[in-house]
Amino acid sequence: MASLRSEHLPTEVPRHRWRLLGWGLVVALVVGAGVTGLWWRPWQSVALPKSACWGELGPADYGALAGDDGAAKAADRGSIDGPVATGVVLANCRLMWSGGHRANMLTVAVGSADDSDGTEDPRLLGSTLQAVDFGPDAKGWIARGAGGPLAVQFACGYRSGGGAKASPYLRIVVSGDDLGDTSTAQVRSAYAGIALKVAKAVAHRLPCGNEPRLPAQPGFVPPG
Repeated sequence: MASLRSEHLPTEVPRHRWRLLGWGLVVALVVGAGVTGLWWRPWQSVALPKSACWGELGPADYGALAGDDGAAKAADRGSIDGPVATGVVLANCRLMWSGGHRANMLTVAVGSADDSDGTEDPRLLGSTLQAVDFGPDAKGWIARGAGGPLAVQFACGYRSGGGAKASPYLRIVVSGDDLGDTSTAQVRSAYAGIALKVAKAVAHRLPCGNEPRLPAQPGFVPPG
């Protein structure tokens, strides 16, 4: 009767296999570090103010314009609160990049208008304009390209002081100078949201006696 032979599995991994495993681990670490570097850049950061534009906007409104690196500060000029002593509303707010070039990430201008056609605004002249829906009581336009500008205009029966004559319309223009790598679609969508939010704030704070009807969200914004 043939004797049973016990077969033993090797208990040690040969050295050449250890070398292969070691090189495989090194390659995996290098590839992993390269992939990680595509999104994890600890030397880059964004520092944005907690509020801007007379306290009406926050990072959720303008964060998409910032890209992935840089620091900005906010500045307001003029007021959106009534009554308007001179009869003319003239105010603007900016988000400015810190540093030597001092470019504006965002500019929002609020002003009185005597004509119902905002396309005659000098900031829009020379541009191919596309319509943006801001509800039944407002008109909106945006220029082709990433930087806009975008304008929204509506009738506003606000009070003026000192017997000054109030203009019949308000116009809000949103634009920017240095938008980095932010996509055109992101910029245009952010502009529309910012314009609508500021329009609602101005209509409430002046206030507009006619109570213009403005939508919860802007309508379709052409992609570019």
